[in-house]
Amino acid sequence: MQEQDERILNLLRLKEEMEKELRKKGILRERRTEVKKQPEQLKIELEPDIDLPVERIWSVHDLNHFAYGVSDDLVQKSLQRRLHTVRDEEHRSVLVNLIKFLRKEKLETLGHSSVHLDSLRVLSELYSMDPDVIKDTIQLLKSYPAHALTYIAASEVFLAFGKFIEAAKLFQIYVDLSKDPYAQLVLEAYRDGQIDSSTFASCVSKDGYKSMLLIVSALVEAEEKLLKVASVLEKRNFACAQYISTMGAGRVTKLFPYCPRLLIYNEALKFIKGEEVNQTLLEQIVTRDPMARLVLASVNLRNDPAKSFEHMRALFNSVGEISYVEANLEDKPPLIRNVIEPRKFQKGFKIVSKEEELEGLFRTLSSSDVRLFFKDPEYLRLYFGERHCKNTCLWEG
Repeated sequence: MQEQDERILNLLRLKEEMEKELRKKGILRERRTEVKKQPEQLKIELEPDIDLPVERIWSVHDLNHFAYGVSDDLVQKSLQRRLHTVRDEEHRSVLVNLIKFLRKEKLETLGHSSVHLDSLRVLSELYSMDPDVIKDTIQLLKSYPAHALTYIAASEVFLAFGKFIEAAKLFQIYVDLSKDPYAQLVLEAYRDGQIDSSTFASCVSKDGYKSMLLIVSALVEAEEKLLKVASVLEKRNFACAQYISTMGAGRVTKLFPYCPRLLIYNEALKFIKGEEVNQTLLEQIVTRDPMARLVLASVNLRNDPAKSFEHMRALFNSVGEISYVEANLEDKPPLIRNVIEPRKFQKGFKIVSKEEELEGLFRTLSSSDVRLFFKDPEYLRLYFGERHCKNTCLWEG
């Protein structure tokens, strides 16, 4: 028995020596006790419910006031939850149709009209690409010439069709009639490239359009403000906020296919890097956003100057007066800095108020760059929010 035990011990020693040798040569590896992994818990992040004051909501613009950048799904659910608290028949009809509007359902035919219902009907036609929308917009203006809501609805229609100058005139009438400080703020940014501090203070005191206020201030104030606001907006998952975040970072992290500004910005960055620019895409965007003209003018400046000039002419005709000042050439192609950097109105700009004056601007581009200022319809679009671009991106005007 003792001899058997000794043999077993010798065999165990031999086994240990062999394993030691094999480990030295890397042939044998230590066995690890397998630990069964617990299945990962799915992380589901739910957007918090919102509680809208339905008693104060009569239009799409009221929705933007209280829930700017919030998804239509959450907005319509909030309206639905509170609908039972509304007793007034007309108000209830407006809210029912607002819910249908957000769900992209056909609006109810109620047998009677009002400025709220008819304005909503026009926007529903715009968002569903109804060919009668222009005819019905004109009829809306004729039917309710004294009501502010008529003009803001018509302004959104004209804006979608690339009629920026006409849209701005209608927007101005809305501001004059409504005294809406948020619309006044947007109009100041559009018209002057800056905002009045008293207008901004009035908007802040009323506690509406919170994200829009951040976005507009980022676009019109110093670059330091843009960078601060960009860090605040980067986690807000709607196109208008992500556009500011993109400008702050200098790169596109997320493209929204219905946001013309993000698409244009992305093509401008590709051009800077020497990559091929999708000119077909930009040609499809030009009616809705004049900034696309700047990228196309820059892309064609050297090889096809006549085509480049036509894009500058089309830009002028769509936005009206253009101001410019000469700037040193940098590592960016001419005109591109106007697309990827905030544009501020400065003194000393030369003004192009007639088409024939464009030639002077174009000659400048042969030897230097320019900083441009024009009335940018992006500010007007911001008042209508992401919903506008999401639902009108297929219109070609």
